[in-house]
Amino acid sequence: MRALIILAMSFAVGWLSISAAEAACKGSNGRGWGSGNGAGKFEMSAADRACNISFTNIIDDKKKTSVPATKVRVTRAPKSGKVGVTGKGLVYTPAKGFSGRDTFCTANTTPKVPGVTLSGCITVTVR
Repeated sequence: MRALIILAMSFAVGWLSISAAEAACKGSNGRGWGSGNGAGKFEMSAADRACNISFTNIIDDKKKTSVPATKVRVTRAPKSGKVGVTGKGLVYTPAKGFSGRDTFCTANTTPKVPGVTLSGCITVTVR
């Protein structure tokens, strides 16, 4: 029984390590999205396959809540990679062999707070 528990724990830790390596990046969406000047900055290693980036949030002053802006329109595509939208946020994937800075821009909304658009750009540095 003890061997089975150790095997299960080893599998779980190994799976978490692989998942983190596939989408490891550090950074922030930054500020200024409400005024149209959002400035996000992220860094990732060239060994990483992709960079997961959370949705920006709309502050609903009436309800005193923060709501993810999940409807994303790419207004400027990255030059050296691609960006996709998932249920959890954006995923930036650099072109094979790319290192350096790549920037893309988005306009983000949510049906939960109609009439509000957050926009700005995100720069990802691949090292």
